[in-house]
Amino acid sequence: MATYEVQAVRERGAWQVFIDGFMVTEVDRWPAVGFVAREILAMDRTDDLQIRVVGRDQYID
Repeated sequence: MATYEVQAVRERGAWQVFIDGFMVTEVDRWPAVGFVAREILAMDRTDDLQIRVVGRDQYID
């Protein structure tokens, strides 16, 4: 089992998703952050994903 940490920043009405400090994509809705990160990282079901919200204008809706 692996653990991954993803950073999410709320900017200009969208969530920017960062993996290892590099922005990989933008999504419009909060639930899509985890989904997209799991797809990009090709995670197994047993892997643990932690999403840390950073940056300005941050909130979780």
